[in-house]
This record gives sequence, C-alpha cells and structure tokens, in this order.
Amino acid sequence: MVTTRSKGAETILTLDQDTPIRVRYHAEGAANVVFIINSIRNVFSNDDDYGTVGTTTDDGIPRIDVRLKGKLLRLRKDVPSVTPVLDSHRHYEQYIEPLFPAESLVEQLLCKITPGFVRKCNAALRTEEEALMKRPKKRHGVDLSETECHGLLITDMTCDEKHASTEFKPKWLVQSPSAPPGSKRCRTCALRAMRDVKSNIKPTVIRPSLEPILIKAIGAPLKIVDFVNQTLPYFHNLYLLRLLRDLQAEKDPKGILKVDSSDVEFMTAMALRDCTFFLKIPNQYEKSGVRIEARLGDLDLKTPDGGKGDYWRETEQQLINEGWYTATEKTPAPKERCTCLLSGNHD
Repeated sequence: MVTTRSKGAETILTLDQDTPIRVRYHAEGAANVVFIINSIRNVFSNDDDYGTVGTTTDDGIPRIDVRLKGKLLRLRKDVPSVTPVLDSHRHYEQYIEPLFPAESLVEQLLCKITPGFVRKCNAALRTEEEALMKRPKKRHGVDLSETECHGLLITDMTCDEKHASTEFKPKWLVQSPSAPPGSKRCRTCALRAMRDVKSNIKPTVIRPSLEPILIKAIGAPLKIVDFVNQTLPYFHNLYLLRLLRDLQAEKDPKGILKVDSSDVEFMTAMALRDCTFFLKIPNQYEKSGVRIEARLGDLDLKTPDGGKGDYWRETEQQLINEGWYTATEKTPAPKERCTCLLSGNHD
C-alpha cells in the first residue's frame, strides 16, 4: 500500500510491506544503504494519477506511484550517532538546496517507511550476505534501523544500456583554514598520507597528469580517478566543482580549531566536504552536443554529536603537530603521497 499527502507536505508517500515493489541492494556507506526499486510486472501510474496507487490495471497488474520511477531508495542503518533522516533532510532543504541549481543536485524526496517495510529491506540484505553477492563482507550484520520512520527517494544515477556512470568524492577543494604556513599538502592529501603510514597501507597510484588540467579548471588541489581523462574534453560541468570549492571556503573561513562545531555554517561546510560527485555519461558522449549529467549527492547533515566534533579537532591538531601538512612527518609517507599540487611535484 502507498499513501500520499497533499502537495507541499513534507512526506510525499508511505512505503509499507504491502507496497508492490521489490528492492535490490545497490550500494552502501557507513550510515546508509541504497536500494534499486524493481517494478517487475508492475506499471507506473500516470503523472497526475496518484490516487490510483495500490489499485490494479484492467489486467490485474498492480500500479506503482510514478514518483518511484527513476529513483533509488536510501535508508538509514541502525548505527550509533547517525542523524535521523528527517533532521538531515530539513537541513538539506534549508541550507544546502538553495546553494545549487536544481539540475546540479541529486534530487531527494522524503518518504515515510513502516517497520514492516524495513524488515522487508533487511531481508534483502540477508539475501545479499548469504549469496555473497554485492554487499561487502565488512558490512555484514549491520541492519537498517526499524525505528527510523523516513527514507529518501533519490535520483537514479546508475548506468543503463544508454549510459555509463561513475562517482567520486571531491573532498576538501580548498586548503584547511587551520593549515600552517608553508604547507606542502592539502588537507585531503595530508590526511591520506597520515592514514597510509599509520595503517601501513600502500596507496593506490593516481595519475598525476590529470591534476594540472583540473587545477587550471577549478583552482584547487584535487586528485581524481582515471575516467576523467577520457571525458575531460566533454566535461562541461566543472563549474559545479568551482561552485563547491567556493562554498566550502565561504562556509568555514576560520577552521575547526577556531569555530563552534555546532555552528550551522560549519556543519554545512562539513557536508560539502563529504559529498559525492555523480556522473552519468551517454554512450555517445564523444559526439558534439551530447550532455554529460553531473550532480552532487550525499549532502547529509554533519553534526559534532557522538564525539565527532572532538574527532575533527583532534585529527586537525594531529595533522599540524606531526608535520603532515608540511611534509615533515617523522616516518615519511610513500612517494605517491608526496605529489600534492601544493608541493609542485605533479608533472
């Protein structure tokens, strides 16, 4: 069953155990799981025909709300210190959404979910684990929260027969305001260097030849995966990275060591530093005029709750005190971590 509310209300529909859809695991992060919505043998209602949801066609096939079409379902995990979906969504609507053109954001629509529907989705996770399919081993045993009453329907940026798709996290596109003078690593590279050394991890080699191109385009230290090399000539949406860079700087001009981490502007900056850049590339992208779709998503509210504020401050202080920004750390990082654009070693 699917119920609806009037236009303009916060919740657009409710999904319960009787909703005639199947969910299939797609991906997950530390706080959320994303599902593909399958409509096998079902048909979508007309755009303006929401009232028929839950009924059937003349052939007895269940109708599905058209607002589920072209969407993925994002649900919160049952883990500590994760912001409730409604709170995060309200922050998104008030502070994030007005900052960007609508076409540059992964649309997210609030929906209501019942415990029965969540159990149905948890059963899908169990199937993934038992069949050893897509769910990573380290994520096994972590269920969705049955006390969470809301989920998000988000723009489907996955690949299909006409498109390839990929994603990356831009992270910090401007230097940390707390970084010491003479820094040779940006905040992202400093943190990666520290983690690599402390975890004894050999870093993945990223092609440095891409960096001068991107630095010229957006004026920020940024490392990116190889696929961009193929799409740069047609990469018409770099303005979005420039805008993201400028907003990161605007929302946090002082840095974590000099700001109240519960300040809404700072929390917005932290959300902008942890978002995901999604690309949907037509198979014929090399043809002139074919548009590459680029959107920002995962713009969740970042609060200092649960010790996260202390962790942010401690991490920043460690990067400064141990020389990770200035590349003067006692145990040198691998060579691959010495090619940040700030160092000039990127030819």
